[in-house]
Amino acid sequence: MIIGEKKKQILILIATIIFFFTALSGCVNIKCAYIPNEILSNGWYENLSLRNTGLHFLGMEKWCSSVYELKGKYPASLTLTTIKSILLADEDEINKKIQKIIKENFKDNIQLNESTRITGERTLINSHKTKYIIYEGLDIIKKNKIKIIGEVWNCGISGSSIICIGIAYISNEENPFVEYIENWKKIVIDPNGSIENLIGQNGLINNVICH
Repeated sequence: MIIGEKKKQILILIATIIFFFTALSGCVNIKCAYIPNEILSNGWYENLSLRNTGLHFLGMEKWCSSVYELKGKYPASLTLTTIKSILLADEDEINKKIQKIIKENFKDNIQLNESTRITGERTLINSHKTKYIIYEGLDIIKKNKIKIIGEVWNCGISGSSIICIGIAYISNEENPFVEYIENWKKIVIDPNGSIENLIGQNGLINNVICH
């Protein structure tokens, strides 16, 4: 009889916990960050087939991502991910994770040059202060040079964390010794030239709308 009572109490506790987490998950309403269409010029477009969403921790953390691409001799892409949970993530922890993501995601086809690693901070047009990390590297198969940026910030207004990972090819087989940075520039420029003194109004990351 005592054992039966304990089992009943355990079942009630489990049901309460499930109800609690389910109720909390309904409180997490995510607004996915995006780049306005008018900023996507000169061949840039959103690959709608790569849009993705998901959740973790019984729905207490939700995420969504979109991918913007540019084809051609010097291809480039920018993956934009929005994460929202009950508690806003720590920016330093996200920054550490993004370094790990870059190294793991590109390890099969990109050789990163650790000596080129640059870290910094800047303020975007939406007034958010960000942390970024930049690498140069080499496409192992094509032997083309690339640049990669990982940039993160917390949006207090939407209660979300934003992660950007951009990659641009700056050389190709036809011109292996000539660096072409226009597509890289499109990803990172801002009016202040915060990154590599590259100045412009229509940078992809600089124009992300997250609230």
